[in-house]
Amino acid sequence: MTLLGAGFRDTVALWLAICGLCLLGACANFNTPPDKVRPNLWQGRLAVNIASVPAQAFSANFALEGSATEGVLALTSILGTRVATLRWDAQAATLQTPQERLSFESVDAMLSHSLGAPLPLAMLFGWLQGDATTAPGWEVDLRDLSAGRIRARRLSPDAAAEIKIILEPG
Repeated sequence: MTLLGAGFRDTVALWLAICGLCLLGACANFNTPPDKVRPNLWQGRLAVNIASVPAQAFSANFALEGSATEGVLALTSILGTRVATLRWDAQAATLQTPQERLSFESVDAMLSHSLGAPLPLAMLFGWLQGDATTAPGWEVDLRDLSAGRIRARRLSPDAAAEIKIILEPG
């Protein structure tokens, strides 16, 4: 003779089946259709070298979203520690680091402060979309864009600078 009645065993079996389906659903990978992917989001690795005195170099993982007029650039270390978050819109720009928050009148002023040199942000967004248009004093190499690589160099007017971007596939 069993200790549990048939009705109780059926109820337990039903709950176990439901829990199993829920676990399978939680593990499922629901891919977003290509037309639903956020078109203005790029992620990868960024390296900036500036031939100033003293020379400056910076590299980080990045997530960039938005446009030249409004956006967010999040920078993290290789270990995933947040280095900085840059936000901008038509009115102002902010640079948030673990130590401080700085405000700027424009994204150009913030980038000059952050990178030690001006950066043609509108051109950068164009480069990410495959547009090889250059800004005065800059040249861009998009030959390896299909492999997720962009290289841009500033030849003048200030210290030479180089930006290398490696995009994550996606």
